[in-house]
Amino acid sequence: MKILLVGASGFIGSAIAHALLADGHDIRAVGRDLAYGRRILPAAHWLSCDLRSMTQAADWMPLLEGIEVAINASGALQGGLRDDLVAAQDRAIRALAEACVAAGTAHLVQISAASADEQDSEFMQTKARADAAVAAAGVPCTVLRPGLVIGRNCFGGSELLRSAAAMPLARIELPAAGQVQCVALADVIEAVRRVIADPQGALGRFDLVEREGRSLGEVIACHRRWLGFGPARLTLNLPLALLRPATLAADALGWLGWRSPLRSNSIAALVFGVRGDASQAAALLGREPLSLPAALDALGGAGKADRWHARLALLYPLALAALFVLWLAGGATGLARTDAAASLLVAGGFSERLARAFVLLGSFADLAIAAALLFRPTLRIGLGTGAALALAYGLGAALVRPDLWLDPLGAFVKILPIVVLSLMCLAMGEER
Repeated sequence: MKILLVGASGFIGSAIAHALLADGHDIRAVGRDLAYGRRILPAAHWLSCDLRSMTQAADWMPLLEGIEVAINASGALQGGLRDDLVAAQDRAIRALAEACVAAGTAHLVQISAASADEQDSEFMQTKARADAAVAAAGVPCTVLRPGLVIGRNCFGGSELLRSAAAMPLARIELPAAGQVQCVALADVIEAVRRVIADPQGALGRFDLVEREGRSLGEVIACHRRWLGFGPARLTLNLPLALLRPATLAADALGWLGWRSPLRSNSIAALVFGVRGDASQAAALLGREPLSLPAALDALGGAGKADRWHARLALLYPLALAALFVLWLAGGATGLARTDAAASLLVAGGFSERLARAFVLLGSFADLAIAAALLFRPTLRIGLGTGAALALAYGLGAALVRPDLWLDPLGAFVKILPIVVLSLMCLAMGEER
């Protein structure tokens, strides 16, 4: 079957794509980053598409030629530099539904979110409006509404919970948070397969959630056990007021291109709770959906890579922040104390004028690297340039002032861990 899969490079979309390709389907994969998509799914036929610009039915018509089933697995947590929720999750999906009618597409599968029509965050409201538009468009459709999706890979809220499970000693609890119903990623994939196998038998809307709801602390504890960490010795009950500064900072960073799971839409969903009707999932799957413990057991035992990911996901933003402060402070100090810095070069044989020029040039380079680290689209450039510049500083010192390498405070020796930390962050720089 020829299938158009929107959001094929995402957490849920890529898993669906792998499964449908294994089933022998011809997948037309839609995504923004074709290079990344072709690396992870080389067997799919990739089509470049930015949903923010796909808001008219005519925009979709070339992509729907010959398509029998269209699946929308795209999504964005919150608006920001790279995301426009209203355009991508509402207007673009309305246009897709209209185009499916015009193109004669046999079926449209919309992957939404449990309780989307009950919450007032922009993420949930745009999902809910798109769900209603798809149902009203006239194309035969199925709306799948998963709860918190549990898979070997993780992204967004599931990554946040896995990182919380890796916290040493303490377990996080949000007393004000609602109950959470999870769903195995394998059950989401199975639901899509069943829809494709019998579209007429799967018309309508289906919540995909486990039978039991759990507190946020229980969900974190289940992940902690699966990861193989010891029981938490302390429980930290966090009032929502303490999270507010973090969500405000995360929202602001969203306009610099960062997609933090701490943004306000994510926290709002946790506070409201993630809930749905498990009987709908059972009706579609022909069995009970997997519970959270069963979903984790089905992944097999967690390995070193899982534990590394959970722990490093906590340390990665701290490492980036440390590098940002380092380059910002270096540049600012060079500008504030240009004469003092230049005197080190003068002692190595530079003229005073040339020494000042080098100090100013280096200071502005430091500040440029700090800016590149702050702005998500230029992160890799900033990390790579920072590592190269740190090495250049070290080499220059070895040629001009080798005695500085023997400084009792070890100022230049610290260049080596700076380079290694930059390279480690560079290796961790992919979002998915």
